[in-house]
Amino acid sequence: MLWRPRRIVPAHTTFDFLGKRRLALVLSTAINVAALLAVAFVGLNFGIDFEGGIAMQVRARQGAAQLDELRSTVGGLGVGEVSLQEFGDPNTALIRIPRQDGGAHCVGGAEKVMQRRAGAGWQVKPGRSGTGDVGFSSPSTLDTAGWRDAVSRVGLTVQERQLPRGASNAANIDMSPEQRAEWCQQVAIKLVEDAIGGRYDIRSTESVGPKVGEELMHDGVLAALATLAAIGAYVWLRYEWQFAAGALIAMLHDLISTLGIFVIFQLDFSLTALAAILTIAGYSINDKVVIFDRVRENMRRYKKMELIELLNLSINEALARTLMTSSTVFVAVAALVLFAGPALYSFSVAMLWGVFVGTYSSIWIACAGLVYMKLRPEQMSLAPVGETP
Repeated sequence: MLWRPRRIVPAHTTFDFLGKRRLALVLSTAINVAALLAVAFVGLNFGIDFEGGIAMQVRARQGAAQLDELRSTVGGLGVGEVSLQEFGDPNTALIRIPRQDGGAHCVGGAEKVMQRRAGAGWQVKPGRSGTGDVGFSSPSTLDTAGWRDAVSRVGLTVQERQLPRGASNAANIDMSPEQRAEWCQQVAIKLVEDAIGGRYDIRSTESVGPKVGEELMHDGVLAALATLAAIGAYVWLRYEWQFAAGALIAMLHDLISTLGIFVIFQLDFSLTALAAILTIAGYSINDKVVIFDRVRENMRRYKKMELIELLNLSINEALARTLMTSSTVFVAVAALVLFAGPALYSFSVAMLWGVFVGTYSSIWIACAGLVYMKLRPEQMSLAPVGETP
């Protein structure tokens, strides 16, 4: 035979994994408690998908992006506390602007935009108190088409009923406070474009208003809970209750510790991050199902073997498959961390941790849980003296 396959993991290994279960459970408990405290007191770094706001990717036309200069320029526009970071290469920057509340400063910003884009003499004033109305005054008389074109320059799309009938030099655009807050997102974008457009190209702009952000958060949480419930139901129906409980506890361990990673490194928690959380849940439960299938098969084959020995045997038998799968996914995700760029960085780092912790919890959380939940009570009496589960 010209080529003989080589085993990365030797056949018939006899590692005593569950002999370290107490140490692993103490370590895991400490990590999860720390992660929950970090989430509670430090908090997740919510991206604009959930928090609302504006993300603008800009590229300097000449030389590197000057972050200090950009921060000073954009911060002076009255759009809130601005954060900047290099994005991919020194010539490109990511500008993050908090969501706009629709206050008087936004209306003042809209007036600046109108005067720059539609000509001098334009005035923009807040409407009646308690409403989101905005009043526009033009230096000349405009018909309906002229008004529609004029207000579109400040990012406002209006309906026919909101415009004055006939020619007029004043228009009151009626809006709710929520609608004005959404419009103010566009005003902030126009202000930034006018302020830095001469030196920077606007590569992309992403805007999420406060109402949309709340809806995305609500829908994202519901999607996550529905996914976890479906996974839990599947495992519960397929195995004995001890298997299901052990798998769900281990999966929650993986997800909580992953949230801790987001807090520690202040990774952007957006819809992409939520996708990573759900992917980790699926990967984690898949790894546990593989080991549980081997455990159930060995339970039928070795009916008199003590539980801890049987679990160690099952883990060792599945070890080669587990390590090969985990290492392959780990290498692929590591490539994303190194080369995929900032857009996928949060997803990639979370997945990198998820691959590691999912493999760890399959052995020392899910299988150890079977011992403590007495999967085979009749076998526990056969444990050697001094060995207590």
